Amino acid sequence: MKRIAIVTLFFYNNFGTVLQAFALQRVLEKITGEKAEVLPYIPPVRQYEYFKSAELNRKYEDKKALFAAFRREILKIREPYVYDAKLLPTDYDIYIAGSDIIWGKEFSGLDPVYFLDFVPDDKKRVSYAASMIIKNGNMTENDRIYEKLIPRLDRVSVREKSSVNVLERFTDGQITDVLDPTLLLTAEDYEPVMIENDIMKESPYLLAYFLTHDPAVVDYTVLLAKKLGLRVIHYFADYPDRVFPEGSACFAFAGPGEFLGYVKNAACIFTNSFHGTCFATIFRKPFYTYTAKRELLSRVMDLVERLELKDRCFTDFRDLARASVEIDYTGTEIKYKLEKEKSMKFLCEAVEGSEHV
Repeated sequence: MKRIAIVTLFFYNNFGTVLQAFALQRVLEKITGEKAEVLPYIPPVRQYEYFKSAELNRKYEDKKALFAAFRREILKIREPYVYDAKLLPTDYDIYIAGSDIIWGKEFSGLDPVYFLDFVPDDKKRVSYAASMIIKNGNMTENDRIYEKLIPRLDRVSVREKSSVNVLERFTDGQITDVLDPTLLLTAEDYEPVMIENDIMKESPYLLAYFLTHDPAVVDYTVLLAKKLGLRVIHYFADYPDRVFPEGSACFAFAGPGEFLGYVKNAACIFTNSFHGTCFATIFRKPFYTYTAKRELLSRVMDLVERLELKDRCFTDFRDLARASVEIDYTGTEIKYKLEKEKSMKFLCEAVEGSEHV
């Protein structure tokens, strides 16, 4: 039996953060027959303060409780959490760093833990779909850290193709680009943790999932919903429902399971989120990804180009003319299958030394 530890950003109250950890656990379970453990490590990074309103902060406390329950009951992350890298266990057989932006200063502080520097040399060290911040076209946020720590990894895979050339200069080993772990599971794989409610079963809706509150995006959401004849389920916590078409509702304080339910039941999805785009694809939903005015856009563009879904990009009012609730995934399926096989091959070889599950 091989004991596997995952080192990732599990602690943010973000749908993509916890669901990518869930997906990587489940995929590794399929490969090995054993459940990988997410190490309960939290780096010294700033915690975000989202709302000034006391009412919204009370709702956010309820959301935090839903995420805490998901970590405890679904991810089985053991408490108390660890804040000192010296206390991390070193007796696992394989350590996997990933996924998400574990190599981003804003998100992880570029903590060496996420490069598995604490792991003894006699243990296998692998990165899976690690994401990083690239500056000025071909620069990391701290070359000295990468130069020192990347060569210690036995196998290296990254989530964005654009990261491959950046990292190749730090190692003689191969750098492989792979899919985010959420894309390695099917819609059916998420059913056991999905939560559905009555709001999802009412009239058809446009799911608007935006991680930025640009007023223009709210305008786009309203116009798109009216063109498609849909009500709106939105993530704009600080906007009143009356701004949107009649029957709208807010899911900003939902838990991970409810998020999956909202995606499954949506008639169309409008998002600027990387994982919003992932889950729209997983559930084969009509979607539009807003690709203007957002930092970290490169990882979204990499995804839609990789899966040949670039025509789903939405940039301005002119795109409303082609908007519909129809989408043909036929051409995407072949590309998706090939990318998935490549990613699974990497994981199987890294963990089992085999190409097949």
